[in-house]
Amino acid sequence: MARDMYTEVDERSKVRDWHVILRLWKYAKPYWYLLLIGVVMIIISTGFDLVLPYLQKVAIDNFMNVKHHYKIVEYNNGQPKFVEDPDGKFILKQLEDGTVIITDGEIKYHISSEELRELRARDLVGISKLALYMLLILLGMFFTSYLQVYVTSYMGQKVTHDIRKALFRHVMRLPMRFFDTNPSGRIATRIANDTKNIAEFFSSVITSIIKDVVLLVGIIIVMLKLSLYLGLISLAVLPLIAFAILIFRYFDRIAYRKVRTRLAAINAFLAEHISGMAVIQLFNQEKRKAKEFDEVNKKHYKSLREQLLIFSIFRPLMDVVYYLALTVLIWFGAKGIIQHTLEFGVLYAFVSYIDMFFRPLKDIAEKYDIVQNALASSEKIFKLMDTPEETYNDEREPVRKISGEIEFDNVSFAYDGENYVLKNISFRVSPKEKIAIVGETGAGKTSIISLLNGLYRIQNGDIRIDGTSIYDLNLQSLRRRIGVVLQDVFLFSGTILDNIRLFNEEIPRQKVIEAAKYVYAERFIERLSKGYDTEILERGGTLSAGERQLIALARAVLYNAEILVLDEATANIDAETEMLIQQAMEKISNEKTVLTIAHRISTIRNSDRILVIHKGKLVEVGSHDELIKLGGIYADLYRLQYELDDAG
Repeated sequence: MARDMYTEVDERSKVRDWHVILRLWKYAKPYWYLLLIGVVMIIISTGFDLVLPYLQKVAIDNFMNVKHHYKIVEYNNGQPKFVEDPDGKFILKQLEDGTVIITDGEIKYHISSEELRELRARDLVGISKLALYMLLILLGMFFTSYLQVYVTSYMGQKVTHDIRKALFRHVMRLPMRFFDTNPSGRIATRIANDTKNIAEFFSSVITSIIKDVVLLVGIIIVMLKLSLYLGLISLAVLPLIAFAILIFRYFDRIAYRKVRTRLAAINAFLAEHISGMAVIQLFNQEKRKAKEFDEVNKKHYKSLREQLLIFSIFRPLMDVVYYLALTVLIWFGAKGIIQHTLEFGVLYAFVSYIDMFFRPLKDIAEKYDIVQNALASSEKIFKLMDTPEETYNDEREPVRKISGEIEFDNVSFAYDGENYVLKNISFRVSPKEKIAIVGETGAGKTSIISLLNGLYRIQNGDIRIDGTSIYDLNLQSLRRRIGVVLQDVFLFSGTILDNIRLFNEEIPRQKVIEAAKYVYAERFIERLSKGYDTEILERGGTLSAGERQLIALARAVLYNAEILVLDEATANIDAETEMLIQQAMEKISNEKTVLTIAHRISTIRNSDRILVIHKGKLVEVGSHDELIKLGGIYADLYRLQYELDDAG
């Protein structure tokens, strides 16, 4: 694919997992009490899990499969009366012809069902008690599991909320150069998708891992206590399990990093092309763009297939190891039962414990996928968080008010540090002066505005406001003193009212209306169905370019900036709206310093001075009449524009 800027470089650098986990813990630490409650519930629930197979063993060996000894105490009509006695010679056995009491010899006594219930009454009572205990344990497991899932899920959502908030706050403070080189879809993936993976890690995995570890340790202890012989045999498969997990861990981490990278590429592609859908349709580029998306999508599909291949090998391998361990256990256990060295209940409990032992190991593929997904997402999130923020000089006093004096002193600037778009630019603007900047496309006009707001740092020279370098001022407060109206005005989803006051509800509605009237924007606002409460779509797609310009102008007036900058503000609007903006500018220019960037010379003829930028240099300065008399680049631009107008 020719264009692959949507894809990040696959990160193969060794980032230690515990470093990532420690950074995540900083966000989980405020909610440690929730984690503690979850861990306590896990320990209790695990204890319940471990008790159940043991109770089954007790039921089998102590009440179901036990050999009771009896002796005859009396005869009733020739029928013996039996009582339990450890020294008794009679044993209760189930034969083909019915339940009987026999001795080691040939003597057999058949007993009735009533006599059987009487003889096994103690066993039935014991079984009933064990059944009640099991029911209580199951109820306890339900409530402890419910509470554990609830508190850990709540903690996971709180942690995710905090990370997402901190990440977005950090992104808003990143320098503009970062947004020039990173697609918006990729940034959205970091804030939305990757933080969601972290939520799943905290809500379902971290506690599951704790439970699995406690459960596995508990099972090993119980098995060794029940039978050291069978316990050691059962644990002989541990080296094979450990080897399989290590191999899976290595390859799954690589696969998941690739999956996350490819997903970010899809989001970046979609964000860009949905925003530019009008251009795609106007130039009939649907087929080519569909093909480009197919290539991006195929890369994501291939990375998912690689991850699925790793998963599909690990899970069946765990099944094979499980059945191998079960087979070996049954073989040695059956041998022990035949040789009367092992009770059947112990073997039954071991089978249950082995199944319980492999349950978390079988699920480890899924859990490890989530862990690797979360760690890979965390790496990308923390990489974004580690991107140096813009220097705002927050420690300095906020700029409360300025007179509007601007000075560029021998300024040189290159976006990439090498190819300079501005070269030794010097000029001074007096307070309340009306300045226009003209030049051909790419001359560097818009760069001047970006530098004035401190969006980029210059390589040489200095920019001063009221005699102070902007790099020595509190940058955020300085930007409040500079109002900018761009050619492509960005409006947010919401009402006209909210877009003018930028969702600052502390600004009264009446002030917004006054600002709109001041720039003649109320004329079109009042024609809308709900006036100032009319909802507009993202980027203001339902409004014309001129209407968006008027909203931006009202926004600048509302925030009472001492310097107003219009960047091609009248380039794509109709004559009527241009006239309204010109009238508004006449009023504004009496109170503020105004910088206008324009291609249409008719809109800047009344400027106090005009700066002509050519190939990054300031080549001409003067009023309209002075520059026409000079006969230089400005005069050529003026002549060419009017010739084009006449030809049109």
